[in-house]
Order: sequence, then C-alpha cells, then structure tokens
Amino acid sequence: MRNIKSFSKPVITGLLVVVLLMLTFTDTTFAQTAAEKAEESWNLRQTEIEQLYQEGNLNGALDSAQQAVSLAETAFGSGSLKAISSLMLLAQIHTELDQLEEANQIYQLTLETSVASFGEAATETLLVLDNYGEFLNSIDAEMAEPVLQEALRLSPEDDPQRAFRMKSVALNLQELGRIAEAEDMLSQALKAFKSVFGEKDSDTLEAMVKLAQLYYSQGKLKEAQVLFETALPLMQEVLEEGNFIILESKENLAEIYRHQGKYKQSETLFIESLQGAVAAYGEEDPLVVQVKSHLAQLYEDTGKLKKALLFHQQVYEIDRVLLGEEHPNTAGDLNNLASVRRRLGDYQKAEKLFRKSLSLMKKALGEESPQSVSVMNNLALLLENQGLYDEAEPLFKKAFAISGKIQGERHPTTLALLNNLAFLYESQGEFKRSELNYKNVIQLNTEIFGETHTSTLSNQNNLAYLFLRDKRFEEARPIFTKVHRLWSEQLGVDHQNTLKALNNLGRVQKSLGNLSEAEQHISAALAGRTRVFGKRHADTLRSMNDIGELYVVQDKKDEALKIFRETLKLEEEVLGENHPYTFETLNNLADLLKTMGKTEDAYDVFKKGFSRRNAFLDRVLWVAGDNTRQSYISLHRPEQHALIRMLLSMNDERTARDLFDVSLRRKGLLLKITSETQQVVMMSGAPELQSITEELTQTRKKLAGLTLAGPTEENRAQFPRIVFDLEEKVNMLQLQLGEQSQRFRQSTKQVTVDEVVEGMGENALVDFISFRDENDEYRMLAIVVNQGEFSFVEYEDLEIISSMVMELREIVQDEGAEDEDVKSVATELWEVLWQPLTEGLGETASIFISPDGLLNVLPFDVLTDDDDSYLLENFDLR
Repeated sequence: MRNIKSFSKPVITGLLVVVLLMLTFTDTTFAQTAAEKAEESWNLRQTEIEQLYQEGNLNGALDSAQQAVSLAETAFGSGSLKAISSLMLLAQIHTELDQLEEANQIYQLTLETSVASFGEAATETLLVLDNYGEFLNSIDAEMAEPVLQEALRLSPEDDPQRAFRMKSVALNLQELGRIAEAEDMLSQALKAFKSVFGEKDSDTLEAMVKLAQLYYSQGKLKEAQVLFETALPLMQEVLEEGNFIILESKENLAEIYRHQGKYKQSETLFIESLQGAVAAYGEEDPLVVQVKSHLAQLYEDTGKLKKALLFHQQVYEIDRVLLGEEHPNTAGDLNNLASVRRRLGDYQKAEKLFRKSLSLMKKALGEESPQSVSVMNNLALLLENQGLYDEAEPLFKKAFAISGKIQGERHPTTLALLNNLAFLYESQGEFKRSELNYKNVIQLNTEIFGETHTSTLSNQNNLAYLFLRDKRFEEARPIFTKVHRLWSEQLGVDHQNTLKALNNLGRVQKSLGNLSEAEQHISAALAGRTRVFGKRHADTLRSMNDIGELYVVQDKKDEALKIFRETLKLEEEVLGENHPYTFETLNNLADLLKTMGKTEDAYDVFKKGFSRRNAFLDRVLWVAGDNTRQSYISLHRPEQHALIRMLLSMNDERTARDLFDVSLRRKGLLLKITSETQQVVMMSGAPELQSITEELTQTRKKLAGLTLAGPTEENRAQFPRIVFDLEEKVNMLQLQLGEQSQRFRQSTKQVTVDEVVEGMGENALVDFISFRDENDEYRMLAIVVNQGEFSFVEYEDLEIISSMVMELREIVQDEGAEDEDVKSVATELWEVLWQPLTEGLGETASIFISPDGLLNVLPFDVLTDDDDSYLLENFDLR
C-alpha cells in the first residue's frame, strides 16, 4: 500500500539565488565605475550558472559557482551578501552532485561568516540557518533538528518568515517520529500563516494540507477530512486547477473517503486527481502511480476485483519499466497483484506472486526489512485461507519475530502480526491462545495510539467476535457496543466495519435474550448492507441468515423458513456450497425443519450438509498438516453431533445403519487421508513416479484452494465444471499411482457400509461414538454390526463410565494390584458398558472394537462379566 505523502516537484531554477538576491539590494555600493563593473561581472556569472544548471551541466555550473565566490569575495568582501549568496549556491550545487561533505563544510563556513558579519539574529543569518537546516534535513533529520530549532528560536515574533520556520520544525519533528510535537507545531504554524498572509494564501493552504496529512497518518480521519474539505475549494479559487497541491489534496481526501466507506465520493475524487495528474505530468508521474494504487484498493474494497487487478497491473508495468524488475516498489506491486488474486480465489497464482515478491524483497532489502515482513504476512494469510495452518503459523511467527527485532514490539506492523496470529489460532479453534494475543495487542495499541484509534478498535472488535464464537455473550456485548458507537462517529454509519459491528451486536443481544434490541440492530445492519453492497454480497447474506435465526427464537418459524431458503439459494450461487456461511445456513435450515416436525425434510438436509462437509474435508485436509487436520475435524464436529441427534430422534429402521455410516465416514477420513499422503511421499522417491506425485499434489492443492475460495464473478458459471474436472484429474492420477502400488490403491478407496459388512464375515463390530446432546453435554452410544444386522445402545450417564474407566486403568497399571481389585471395578464397568451390547452381539465370539474418546485408553480385555470371566476368556477382541 502506498501511504499518503507529499511530493516535491523538481523546479530547475536557482532558488537560493532568488532568495538571497532579495537581500543584496541593501548592500553598500562601491564607487560608481568599480561597482558597476563588479556587479555586471557577478550577474553574468549568475546567469551562466543558471543556464548550466538548467541544461543539467552541474560540473560546469560548479566551476562557474566557484568563480562567482572568488569574484564576490574579492570585489565585495568575504562577509558581503553577494559572497554569502555565492557560497550558498555553491553548496547547493555540491548537494546536487551528491558531494555532501563539501556542501556541509561550505554551509558551516557560510554560517560562521554571516554570524561574524551580521550577528546571529540578523535576517541574513536566519536565512542561512533556514537553508542549512533544510540541507541537513534531507540527509539526517536528527542533525537538522538543532539548526531548524535555532532558526525558529532566533526569529522575531513579527518576522513573516517565522511561520515558515515553524512549519520546517514541525515537518522535521514528524520525520523524527515525534508526532504529538509535530502536530502542535504545525497547528501553530497554520495559525501564524493565517494571521500573516490570510486564509487564501498559497503558503497558508500548503500548511493546512500538511497538517491534514499529519492527521491522516495518525488515523484522525475526521480532523484530516475537515482540513482537506476546507483547503480544496480555497485552493481552487487562488491556484490553477492543475496545480500539484490541488491534485494531491484530492487524492488524499479520496483516500480518507475510502477509509470511511464513502466509496462514490472517493472514486469521483480519485478519478479527478488521476485525470489532472496524467494531463499535467504524464502517466509515469509518482502521483499518477499513487492514485492508481489507491484507486485499485478502492475497487478491492467495493468488490470490483477486475478493475482492481487492472490498476494494480498498470502500476506494476510502470514501476517495472522505470525502476526495474528487482526494485522494491516493483516487488510491492507483485504483492498487491497477489492480494487481488487471493481475493479472486486464484490461490495458486496468488501464492506464486507472493513468493516472487518475497524473493525480490529479500534480494533488494534483505529478509529483515519491513517490506519483506509485510509480504511474509500476506503469504501467511494466503496459506491460512487455504487451511494450511501448519505452514501459515511458522511464517506468521517468523514475520512477527523479525518485525519485533527491526521495528520494535510496539510498531504497528508487529502489532498487526500479533493480531493475525490471534486470528489464526481462532480459526483453528484455539480460543485461549487467540484471546491472549488479542488482549496483548489491544493493550499495546491502547498505550501507543489511544483507546479510540482505528487499530485499537479493530482489535477490540476481533476480541468481541472471539467471545461471540465462544458463547461469552456478556463479555462481547459492551465491546461491540463501544466499537459500533466509535466507528459510527469515525467512519460513518454505512461503513462496512460499522455495519459489521452493528450486526454482531445484534447477534449477541439475540443470544442474551434481548430480542427487541437484537431485531433492531440486525434489521438495521441488513438494510444498510443491502443499500451499500446489494443483496448478493457476503455481508448482506450474513445478516439475512442472522435475521432468520432471530425469527426462530421469536417463534416466527414460517418467516425463518422462507428467509433461510432464500439465503441458502443465494449463498450457493454467490459464495459456493463450501463457504462457511452456506454451511451455517444449511445447518440452521435443517434444525428449523426438525423443530417444525418436518422430519423427512430435516433428515435430507442434515445428510446433505454432512455429505458436503465430508467432501470439503477430503479436499482440504489432503494438503494440510496433522495439526491442521485435527483442528478442522474438531471445528466441524458439531455438525456431526447434530446429525447424530437427528438420527436418534427418528429412531426407526434407518437409525442404526446411518449412525454407523456417519462414524465410518468421519472416523475413516483422517486414516484414509493420512495413509494416502504417506504413500504419495514414499512413491515420490521413485524417479518414474515423481512427475505423477508432483502433479497430484499440485492438483490436490488447487482443488483445496478452489474449495476454500468458492466461486467468483469470473468463474461462477464454470465453477462446478472446474471442480469436477479437477476431481477427475485427481482420480486419474491416483489410478496411475494405484497401478504401481496395491497399497496406495487400497488407501484411496472409499469404503462403504455394505463393504464393511461383507468384509466382516462371521465377525461382529462394536463402534463407539461420543457426541453432545441438546444441552451441550457429552453423551455416548455404541453401534453393533452383527451378521448384517444393525443395532445401537445409547448410554445415559457418561460421567459414571468415564470415572470407572480411569479407575480401572489406574488399577491395571498398578503392579501391586490384586485380581480381585481389578475384577471389582471391571465388573461394574461391564454392567454399564458391555452388558447392554450382549443382545445385539448374540453368540458371536469374534468382535472388532472401534473406541472413541476416553474409551481409547480402556483395556477392554479385562472387563469382567457376571460369571466372573474376563472378556478375553470368552471373546476374540480385535
């Protein structure tokens, strides 16, 4: 992102000569003939220097300037104004030639000469201090500060130049990062300009613009907006329309409107600035590049991603030609292009561009540079979007560590990375780690920027949303209330962030039972989002789903059913079947149908959701690491629990078989994927299979990326076909590998219930499943599969079973325990856990056991029946 900044247009004139010549009219004259001759000779030298300077012949200008110094010192004296003026011009030319040490020595000599000749507080000396300070400021702001401060200290209160010196000091303080002091000084400077020159003076207006830009850099959008809106019409009165400061101010104000969500006003000003800048300075001017870059971001904000991509591409092409492929700006442009590609769901291209950008940044600026850290962060976000948490987390941590090292732990980039780490943990369901990071970043942002700063409010909003997800509604409510109020004031009621906070506040109020307030907030958010973004926007669909949830609580079931169906249809079209919002609405619809007694319809929707989720997980988990896989499974387990509850409520001939199907699909999923990936890694070592395994991995990765991204405007019509083709390609590649490995062929096969039954033969199977009931309490059931027959047992008191399992395990592990100690607990546990299964197991002696949860640590063999026999004595347990 290009920040708002001021551009100094190069004007090839001898500015120092003009400034200092104003003072030469007060110089003492010589006798008429000698004075005229010396004056004429000196003036010719000035003309000659000016001409050479304009022609770009700086070495020639330097020779003439040195002659002018000698002439002035000889003819007028070393302490004369003409000699001082000549020295200042000589220093300027040395600066242009990057001969900074020579320039610095001449400035120091000039200052000493002026103080000796005129005194330290003389107007002549103050002008030397001004120019010396500006020279030093261009090299090192710290070196410049005492010089600029001294010039201001020595300025009389009635000196018109005092306002300019105040402005120079303010800009120097800004450069040094002393923002509060800079703001105070620049405010004083603006008052001085208004007092001395009037509000419509060009210098006054420039100071006003500088202060507005300083406000913006601190996130004080309203204060900046007021100044820009005041300055612009005044500048248009007194300056030509194509004046640089007008075009720059339009661009700056447009950027503020963009941040405030005033997208139409922003676009109008951006286009005006762009057209004016192109006409005045050409396509390759820095201001033109900045406008295009910010305009691209505006189109990103409004979802016009094709336009955003077009402008980012134009900026990239300009920078590539002017600066070269390996310049940091060009690398930054690749980063911007990648960001849009990520938004478009083109994860493979985005990743390629991010990695290229990062490589170029490292080469140009080193890995430990702010720019490299920024690209690392964006690449990590992309990996997170793809569900590759195991890859994203170390990259976030690396970027965070580097940023802390080179920029400090309190730098905005470091804090943003800490926030992103918190979001990553939240995405994985690690709410405690997420909360800790959010609270840390909120505390730091509050200390650095204040409680009402944009960054602080964004972090607070994120924490509140975490509380919402974690069902800590009382903690979420005051935060959302505060954030919404302040964003309304700072960004406006129609800004995307403001509407998001309002909608989330409504969701919290609904969960707390404050239904009137909830309806007011969610309805207002829905109306605002529809007005700003239209009905087919993700935010609008979010609010439609939330109003449907509210209707359910309000017992407006028919209205809820209607809006859920409408929302689901739009989400499937706009966001795709695998978007989180689509799944949420599908789940809500299933629950509502179940509540309304529409059992068969609810059953069909539950099964559809579960089948889609399994397909989603099969695509996404294949390219994820082990920790990420477990996180995904845990995160989406509530959907599985809901289907189990649905099947238990039906309690008909389908229940037991379908329960086993649910368990088989979900329990077998991780095993299947782990086996597949391990086999692919092993087979990739064979030269003849390497190309196939690489292509399979890339195709799987692309399929996972598309699944997570969902359809875009560009591919919506073709999206189902694209996904189908990728799945077919995966199948084809897996078949090719399967021809080389029977083990791989078996690992990719999706086993069905009928195949399990057939494969079991005369054996039986007991499959335990734990789930949460309607009261969110853990329950357990066991499915018995025996000779093609299905039955199930639901256990009422899981707490008793859990305590018995732990007690039995401890006794078994105790080397000093007696058989009677074991059998005492084992018999009690047999009665509550195993005896209910005996009817379904019948006389079958060979039994497969598939435990779940705590039963994974239970030694089933030692369970003791009512005949005082261990299970292993009567059954072949597998």
